[in-house]
Amino acid sequence: MIKKDIVVVGGGIAGLTAALSLAHKGKDVLLLEKNERCGGLMNSFVRDGFRFEGGARALVNAGLVKPLMKEFGIDLEVLPNPITLGIEDRTLVIAGGKSLDDYARLLKDLYPGSEGDVDRIIRAVRDIIEDMKVLYGVDNPLFAKKKKNILVLLPELLAWTIRFFRTMYRISRMDTPFEEYLDAISSNRSLKDIIGQHFFRKTPVFFALSYFALYNDYIYPKGGVGALIDTLVDTIRARGGEIRCGTEVTRIDGKARIVTDSAGNSYGYSKLIWAGDLKALYALSGEEGLGPKDRASYARRKETVLGHRGAESVFSVFAAVDLPPAAFAEAASGHVFFTPDRRGLGTIHTAEVRDLLRRWDTVRKDELFAWLHRFCAYNTFEISIPALRDPDAAPAGRTGIIVSALFDYELTERIRASGWYEEFKSRVEDEFLTTLSSSLYPGLDKKILFRFSASPLSIRERVGSSEGSIVGWSFEEEIPAVTNMFRMADSVKTPLPGVYAAGKWVYSPAGGPTAIMTGRIAAKRCLR
Repeated sequence: MIKKDIVVVGGGIAGLTAALSLAHKGKDVLLLEKNERCGGLMNSFVRDGFRFEGGARALVNAGLVKPLMKEFGIDLEVLPNPITLGIEDRTLVIAGGKSLDDYARLLKDLYPGSEGDVDRIIRAVRDIIEDMKVLYGVDNPLFAKKKKNILVLLPELLAWTIRFFRTMYRISRMDTPFEEYLDAISSNRSLKDIIGQHFFRKTPVFFALSYFALYNDYIYPKGGVGALIDTLVDTIRARGGEIRCGTEVTRIDGKARIVTDSAGNSYGYSKLIWAGDLKALYALSGEEGLGPKDRASYARRKETVLGHRGAESVFSVFAAVDLPPAAFAEAASGHVFFTPDRRGLGTIHTAEVRDLLRRWDTVRKDELFAWLHRFCAYNTFEISIPALRDPDAAPAGRTGIIVSALFDYELTERIRASGWYEEFKSRVEDEFLTTLSSSLYPGLDKKILFRFSASPLSIRERVGSSEGSIVGWSFEEEIPAVTNMFRMADSVKTPLPGVYAAGKWVYSPAGGPTAIMTGRIAAKRCLR
C-alpha cells in the first residue's frame, strides 16, 4: 500500500488546483485520475493536425485564472478571446461596456414594440456589471499597485468592505429562475427566448445576467485550453507532487482511510480531496467507522446526492473544413453564440422534449428527426474556431470548427437504448452543419473534410459526470450543494472524516472559476 499525506481524486481543474496548492506548500500529495490525461471538462486534442477543445472552448478569467498562474509561477501565453453574439444576419463583437449599448440597439431593431422591455433588461445587466467589479477586484483596493501600506489602505478598504457585503447580500437574493425573471419584465416570447436560451433551464438570475459581463473576460491559452492543464500537471510534479493517470478509484474505506483503484492498488491517506463526481463519492463509500450521529448525517447526505440529477448537457459537432480561417473571420470572431432565427426555441426546448420522453414507446424516428430539425432551426449554438485565436490550431489554409448546443441527457439515453444512437449522431451532425451553412457560414457543408460528434453520453462516459452535466446540479429542483456565496467555505465539507470535496458539484452555480475556488478551499482545509 502507498501512503500519502493527502490524496486527491479527480484531475479536472478543481483537483489540479487543490494538488498544486498543496504541493506548493511542500505537502506529500498524490493525485489519481481515471483517464490517461488530466483535464476533465478542460481538455484539448488533435485529430489529423486539427486542434479541438473537448470541453470548455475558452477560460473565464473572473479574477482567478491569471492570478493562479502568477502565484505559482506558470508562464503560459494567453491570447485574446473576443466573443461575438449573432442573431440571424446581425452580429456584434463584445468589446467593453459600449457593447451593451450596441446589444440593446440590436434587440430593439429585432423586436420593435419591446423597447421598454429591452431597456429594463439592460439596466439589470449594468447593475450586475457593477457587482462583478466589486467581486472580482476592479474596485478592490487590495489590488491597487501603488498602495502597499495597510495604514494608507485602511479607510478605502473599510468602505470597500461595506460595498462588498452589500453586494454579496444582494446577489444571494437573486436566485429567481431566469425564465421567471424575464416573464416579469416582458410578454414578448421571442425576446425572452433569445436572451434566455443561452443558459440552462431555471438558471438563477445573477448567474445568467453576469455572463454579459464575463463575455469581456474570456481568455484562450496558446496551444488550447489543454495547454493550461498540461502546465498545471508539469508544475505539480516539479513541486514534488505525484500524479497517476489511468487510475480509477473503485472503493473508499473511510474507517481505514484507504482508497482502492480498479487494479487492486491501495492508497492510504491522512486527508482526502474528492474532486470527481459527487455521486461517485457516496456510491463508493460507506458508514464504516462513523458514530451514530455521523452515520445519520452521512445517510441523509448520501440519499440527497444520489437522488438528484445533473443539469442539461451539450451535444458537440467537430469538423475539419477545407477553408482558411479568414473565410470565417468575415462573419464573426473565433468564439460565437449564434441564433439563426429571432423567434427562438420556445417550447421546443422544454415542453416538446418532455412530451417526447413521456410517450417514447410510440415516437417514430421520422417524428424525432422533424423535432431535431426545428430544434436546430431556432436554437442558440456556441461556435468555437481555435485557429482564429491561435493560427497553429489547424493546417495552413484549413480550419477546425466546434459547434455545440445544450441537449437533454435522458433523450440521448433513450435513443441509444432504442438501437439507433449512431444514426442519430450522424443526423445531428447533418442538422448542425446544414443550419450554419444556410445562415452564418454559407456553403460550409460543402467544404467538410471530416466530422464527428460527442453527445451527453460521451461526456458521461469519458469524464464520469452524472447525466453528462457540465455545470453540476440541475437548477430545476432543489440543489444538493451550497448556493449561498457567504457559505462557499462550507461547500467542501463532507460527513466523512478527513474527506473534503471540490469542483462543480459542491457549489452552485458552477463553472471553471468556482471549481478553482473550491479546489483552493479544500486544500486550505487540509493544511489546518
